[in-house]
Amino acid sequence: MKEPLYSIIAGRAEALIRSGAWPHGTRLPPERELCELLDVSRTSLRQALADLEERGLITRHQGRGTFVTRPRVDADASGYFSIGDALRSRGMELTTAVVSTSIVEASEHLATELCLETGDPVFSLERLRSSDGEAVVLEVSHLPLRLFPRLDQRDFSSRSLYHVLWEDYGRYVAKASETLEPVVLTSREAHVLGVSRGAPALLFRRTTRDRSNVIVEVGQGLLRGDRSRFLIERHVQEGWASSHDPSAPPTTSRPAPETPSRIAAGLLDASTPR
Repeated sequence: MKEPLYSIIAGRAEALIRSGAWPHGTRLPPERELCELLDVSRTSLRQALADLEERGLITRHQGRGTFVTRPRVDADASGYFSIGDALRSRGMELTTAVVSTSIVEASEHLATELCLETGDPVFSLERLRSSDGEAVVLEVSHLPLRLFPRLDQRDFSSRSLYHVLWEDYGRYVAKASETLEPVVLTSREAHVLGVSRGAPALLFRRTTRDRSNVIVEVGQGLLRGDRSRFLIERHVQEGWASSHDPSAPPTTSRPAPETPSRIAAGLLDASTPR
């Protein structure tokens, strides 16, 4: 099939972005100048710009113009404990700023998640992760103070949370489970992340356990939707295809549906080693 004209235009514009001719932060020329530069009609150009915006290569602001955004970075997260570890493996430098700390009484819901009694003291830590000066994830962690007394006196702007748990309390983080869901940001969340109110984000909720399977942390993070991308590869388990093919020889393998084998995370993306 013949490639649509707008797709060809988008490809030419993407090449200019990837080559550095249009670096991150560049304000693109007005539509009339772009039409002349790329030798296309305004209708085709607008379709191409919409395609580039959908893929996160540009952002359009009413009254301000169209700007080149930082390209997303793909990182294979299957072999790392956190997305931040995966990003560091790609050479990204991530910084952490403490937004707030507090000691709160555990609500009924939080007490259930942390296996506490309602009203037990919980340390809450809110941090902002950035890359090259650009905020990428807002993260909140809740930890039981009965396991970590005086945790609020530690400096988390220069030390990883998990390093503190190990070095100061002998609690080695061993495993974690996470869920992901799309959300829109509140005005406060958007302000901290430097995006517009109502912008899309990925919300991840995390429960972390130590080597003794004790829950040491529950928390959540908000990843900027314009800077994150998650890819999933699936493979059919051995024996599934033959069990559904009448002409295939019998097999003792139990039939099974597709199962996820690898998750890849894309950022400007994501959570950092805690």
